[in-house]
Amino acid sequence: MKSRAFISALGAFASSALFAGSGAAQAIQKPDLSVSASDGRFAGYSAALPLDLSTDTEAAKLTAKVAGSLENPTYDLDLNLIRKPDADRFGKRSLALGASWNEREAKLRSSLSRAFGFGLLPRANYVSVSMNMDASRAIAVPGQIPVARANVRSALTLDGKPVGSIALGGGSMGDEGVDLSLTRPFDIPAEFTVSLRAAALNGGEDWRLQDGRFMVKLVKANW
Repeated sequence: MKSRAFISALGAFASSALFAGSGAAQAIQKPDLSVSASDGRFAGYSAALPLDLSTDTEAAKLTAKVAGSLENPTYDLDLNLIRKPDADRFGKRSLALGASWNEREAKLRSSLSRAFGFGLLPRANYVSVSMNMDASRAIAVPGQIPVARANVRSALTLDGKPVGSIALGGGSMGDEGVDLSLTRPFDIPAEFTVSLRAAALNGGEDWRLQDGRFMVKLVKANW
């Protein structure tokens, strides 16, 4: 029972950290435990242990999780780092790393984002750049080529309101594409967004419009 051993390891780690000192005790947050049932029978469970590893300059959180069924559990590790606000300069930055695996598949994922302020009010006017990458490999199929994807997105915010964004994506499975969205708030309580998605075919020789959307989002100014 690998899952039971993993839960026992989480409990042992929490107990040892509690006796290690007050600093380690403060790092351990409330565990998240849940079970599910179907037709009156046990169907699955989820157990997560979050750890607060923050410093004076970085907010850091590590979460270990196991979920699924007793026969086929999925293990997951997530690390999130966010730079705390700095009074001297603006530049929000965050980093996320994660991994999950079970008997069928293993996955790796990462996300990096950064915001650059400009103008007289840099906290209200900024350009954000983010990059997301993930890779997966089927363990049950030996010799299969891993699947990898990447996405780079840039967004513009003026006076605290999003104006537009553009994203470029690609992958080892031919998922190349471009996403373009334009959001322009008006005096009326609504935001209008146009999103276009183009995909490459035949190794990038042909391009076609894969998805086009026009969305209206109603915004309530006062509550």
